[in-house]
Amino acid sequence: MTSMRVDTREQSPASGLDSLAVNSRATSRAAKVRPTPRRFRPDIEGLRAIAVVLVVIYHAGLGFPGGYIGVDVFFVISGFLITRQLVTMTSNGGIRALPTFYAHRVRRLLPAGIAVLLVTVVAARIWAPVLSVKSIATDALFASFYSLNYRLAAVGTDYQHIGDAASPLQHFWSLGVEEQFYFIWPLVIVAAALLFRRQSRRVLTLLVIGVIALSTFYSITVTVSSAPWAYFSLHTRAWELGVGALIALTAVSLARIPRPVRSLAAVAGLGAIVASAFVYSDATPFPGTAAWLPVGGTALVIAAGCGTRVPAERILAEPLMQCLGKVSYSWYLWHWPMLIIIPMAVGHALNTLELMVVVWCSLVMAMISFFLIEEPARRVKMPNLVWIANGFLLTGTAIAAAAALIAFPPSLTGNGSEATLVASGVESSRTIPATMAAAIDAGTTVRAAPANLTPGPADAAKSLPPGRGDGCHADFTQVKQGACVSGDPTGKRTVVLFGDSHMEQWLPAFDSAAKKAGWKVVSWTKSACPPATITIRSSVLNRTYTECDQWRTQTIAKIGALKPDAVVMSQSETVVPGSVTPATFAAATSTTLAELKQVSNAKVTYLQDIPIPGKNSPDCVAANLDDVRACGYGADGAYSYPKRHEALTPAAEKAGATVVDTKSWFCTDQTCPAVVGNLMVYRDDSHMTAPYSSWLAPLARSIIEPTQEG
Repeated sequence: MTSMRVDTREQSPASGLDSLAVNSRATSRAAKVRPTPRRFRPDIEGLRAIAVVLVVIYHAGLGFPGGYIGVDVFFVISGFLITRQLVTMTSNGGIRALPTFYAHRVRRLLPAGIAVLLVTVVAARIWAPVLSVKSIATDALFASFYSLNYRLAAVGTDYQHIGDAASPLQHFWSLGVEEQFYFIWPLVIVAAALLFRRQSRRVLTLLVIGVIALSTFYSITVTVSSAPWAYFSLHTRAWELGVGALIALTAVSLARIPRPVRSLAAVAGLGAIVASAFVYSDATPFPGTAAWLPVGGTALVIAAGCGTRVPAERILAEPLMQCLGKVSYSWYLWHWPMLIIIPMAVGHALNTLELMVVVWCSLVMAMISFFLIEEPARRVKMPNLVWIANGFLLTGTAIAAAAALIAFPPSLTGNGSEATLVASGVESSRTIPATMAAAIDAGTTVRAAPANLTPGPADAAKSLPPGRGDGCHADFTQVKQGACVSGDPTGKRTVVLFGDSHMEQWLPAFDSAAKKAGWKVVSWTKSACPPATITIRSSVLNRTYTECDQWRTQTIAKIGALKPDAVVMSQSETVVPGSVTPATFAAATSTTLAELKQVSNAKVTYLQDIPIPGKNSPDCVAANLDDVRACGYGADGAYSYPKRHEALTPAAEKAGATVVDTKSWFCTDQTCPAVVGNLMVYRDDSHMTAPYSSWLAPLARSIIEPTQEG
């Protein structure tokens, strides 16, 4: 966080923007009645220590379920310190303060930040999953430009990336928010000083209040509509920095508040910070209104310290707190990459003791970084333009390293013989043709990945059903869809595909089958939305998934109005929380199937969920190109909730639906291979690739035309 290494020494209020509005005699009179400011703020250093400990312990999973609020504490601190610094520099140098300010940012941030970026990129190339290297390098590029927060916001709303391993550079998002704010804020302060002179402080105060109000509005509304964009965006976080800026602009007035009142405020503020760290969790909609508790608490502590010392400062000024506060920036930088990369290096998830060791090691790295990088860089005396030029050079180094990693990725081509998967034939939905059974069985014995593996490991994640992006697979907040017709558009018979992404993955199969059979396919599916009549919470929206319930009701009504000849429904068995009992999930599924049959009077088929590997299959294949057998899994563990899976068949049949079990189309009696012939079976940890879906087209045709010969 940039706030971690900004000088905490108090500047004289008379040297702020208001000094531009008074002559020297008025300034002298004002100084006589104003409280004497302190040159050093140990309370702020202590707040840094609290903030970084909360974040590190939370990230390590060792406690503080709401420890992520440590970032909000940093935002307020940064808003206060940087605004105070800008006010002082601008009052002394006017527009000439800008190069000084930006050189100061380069000196304080880039040396340690770039060091962590470079080390992380190199470590990722050595230990990270092969398919993650390019993504991490891309994160490094965005982090170099302080824009990673927006990349994370975009990725966080993409269903295809849900469940992806966390990036070891993810924590750079908060630095992006701060530096984006401080790219604009110095220009505003300089403009106010030049344009308004005597009224500059008043104008800035009113402007900050307006920013706080507008940003708070966005924070509340966007948190409801899109949690990732609310969490990572500048416009939803600017108010937190603005609160700190407001304290800096009103510090002189705050210093006049009686000491007993300020003492009580400091205690209340610390209590609010600690309470939010314990009361909040990942399920708390954030930032929204919830962020006001830690932000308000931090503001109270900082405001209380604008005057003479208060009792709470005894805790914050403890030597250990001061030490941790000094190295907080480096600790913040190092802890997250180590928590992510080290498990990759050792090949297993870390237990509690190992996590504690990593946390301590990251603190050691922080101290080394502080004394060997941060402090030496801070002491180097160079002209502002030279520092700014060095900043471009340092940033260019990180960009070059990341670009090299992207340009020269590891080889992902198998050295096995090219293979050809024979097209399957099907006599009925209950009979597996010998060609298909033989191909799946042969897949269990494949060693080296075939040279013509389709799709390749690097392209598997993009192996999506046709039409992605046209709204026919609804995103999280989308509830309306168009006609969404495929197959044979002129066909006189219609089949509707209804469900979540585990139904959508079958679209290539039904599209191919329908074209041959002369059927029209209408595909209405929605991300992470089970068709079963059950209300769930969305991890992406971080709230109740009301759009899912609304979409389900509307789509069932549309199916009824369409009067199709057949309806096929399928769903993921893992989207619904594990706390939902098998009986409850089965009953909710049965309710929807019965309603579909009633409103459409069509043949309704329930397509059981496909077996899932429980791991990212392309990642595994990429790491085991010489022997892809390591990426298969046991057929007896093909479902995360086997009892839930078993309960669905009788429930669906009770609702009058035909049930099709898909397990034998992916597995033998013992094993489910990751590669069949020249086809990659899965695109991630739970969806099949489009080519494999197309290979299963005879199954789709047998569902819509049970008597059709393959």
